Amino acid sequence: MLIFLSACSKKITAPKPVDIPSPAELDKQKEIVPLKTDHSIALLLPFDLNSINLKSASAKDLEKSSLAIDFYQGFKIALDSLSANGHNFNLQVFDTQNQETRVVNLAMANSVRNMDLIVGPVFPNAIKAFGDFSELGEKKLQISPLAASIPADFNNPSLVTVNNTIDQHARKIAEFISLNFQTELVNIVLINTQKSEDAKFSNYFKRNLALLSADKFRITERATAIALEKYLVPSKNNLVIISSSDRLFVMPTIDKLYNLSTKQKYKIEVFGHPNWLKANYLSQEKLQTLNSRISASYFVNYKSQTVKNFIARYRDEFGFEPSEYSFKGFDIGFYFGSLLEKYGTDYANYLDESIYKGLHTNFKFSRSPKSGYINTELMMLLYKNFELQPEK
Repeated sequence: MLIFLSACSKKITAPKPVDIPSPAELDKQKEIVPLKTDHSIALLLPFDLNSINLKSASAKDLEKSSLAIDFYQGFKIALDSLSANGHNFNLQVFDTQNQETRVVNLAMANSVRNMDLIVGPVFPNAIKAFGDFSELGEKKLQISPLAASIPADFNNPSLVTVNNTIDQHARKIAEFISLNFQTELVNIVLINTQKSEDAKFSNYFKRNLALLSADKFRITERATAIALEKYLVPSKNNLVIISSSDRLFVMPTIDKLYNLSTKQKYKIEVFGHPNWLKANYLSQEKLQTLNSRISASYFVNYKSQTVKNFIARYRDEFGFEPSEYSFKGFDIGFYFGSLLEKYGTDYANYLDESIYKGLHTNFKFSRSPKSGYINTELMMLLYKNFELQPEK
């Protein structure tokens, strides 16, 4: 594999293959399988090396680059794994420096435009700036790897949005309820603080539940959990949707619901905000008692042998544990690298036909003529056995 780094640190090294295939197996295969046509990929990440003095930088200074470094390392491991088939990936890595002028210059540079695939930039403003100036056409795609922005905001038919948006999460919960509950047996209470983001999530949920349900569900909407017992029905299953991820709001709300369930014996099932996935301040015991669920764009099953292999490989190569962004980098690198490997420069024609179940994220893309390709795969996670587990 050919690797080029533009404005990038010497400390960010190209990882050697240490997973299946092993280095020895990889060398043996390369003796037998001739290298096929190069597939060129540009990786545009905010290493921010322009603002870091590598000689005097502290650990805190280097944290600014951790997202980019972790993503890059996972991405590289994916391409190393694919290289075992004899393909030669030409990967060029560019530091966007978290500056819009730098992103615009990269968008207009032939060294980027001529790549078969472009992954990045990461942040919404940079994604918009790059799309406005790159003019990629229909056969080359720009991957938005991390942003959860609404794809329509970019108006870019070449854009591939990997991360799910808040409206998709709201739809997933509405879809789950419409498929698994009967209107006459449940009482739905939506706790909506009316703050901008909470109201957006709530409105998406209400709209989708109305569209998906032949028998209309009745929704009671409250701003807080104060006196919530007045709106619960003892004889029904009370489905409580909490649209907030504000710690100071969510914790007392969960406490209130837990007491109503354990002391007053209301049957309650909670559906939370997707940001709860990272909310380590929430009580697993209380969430489990409340049969709590959240929609999620990603989930890592650490009991999976494939995940264990990746972690061992990453640990052996870099000396520390892979982060969320390492897993994201691997899945995106492996999925899109596989498409390039199989279809070459025609890979864009097959994007919406390919389904991928990764270490961390699942991909199934739907195409919009104006907004590009949008990942529609989401999971529903249930708090069970004091951990989050995929709902079966």
